[in-house]
Amino acid sequence: MRRAACLWCLAMLSQFAMAQDGSERLGIAGTSGKQACVALKAADAHAGERVAVVDPDPPQRVRWATLERDATDACPAWQRRTDLPGRIFVLRPAPGGGEGFIGIVVRGAKGIALRNTKAIVRIDGGTALRFRSCTSSEGLHLSAWPSAGVAGRASWHGYVYLGYDVEPTCTDAEMRDAASASTRAARAGTAR
Repeated sequence: MRRAACLWCLAMLSQFAMAQDGSERLGIAGTSGKQACVALKAADAHAGERVAVVDPDPPQRVRWATLERDATDACPAWQRRTDLPGRIFVLRPAPGGGEGFIGIVVRGAKGIALRNTKAIVRIDGGTALRFRSCTSSEGLHLSAWPSAGVAGRASWHGYVYLGYDVEPTCTDAEMRDAASASTRAARAGTAR
């Protein structure tokens, strides 16, 4: 059902919000038809940059991709249906998750491990991130955590508004963190 929800999401997506507690290393990838696109807040992201793309659905997978400029205008339809705080790139060759794929992009990945069908990605400074996805009543929540469980605060949270009702799977901790991540991002946006 989640794959079908993702496909519908990309066809009908009307809003997209990304809360990044100071982290510009993570973004959201999605497919629009057969084209893979990524939204990144980072101003220094550039064409030719190699990124890791995490499929947060179990069993999690990580694939390498390269950011490319959208020279053919393949992503504008996806971009127009979103409220993006950053830049759009085409992903080559990832994601491999088929149509309707939504994943988490990690810039600066230094090490990748798979343990018990879960991806662990190390970034600069040795920080190890683990990834989760869950649904609220109308959206898909993506998050990166510095611990194996949903404990403490998420390092990053992204939200994709689906525009229709889905069965919620997020825990209270994930929703609490989503609300606080959105508040932190709003404060950071007004402080700039």
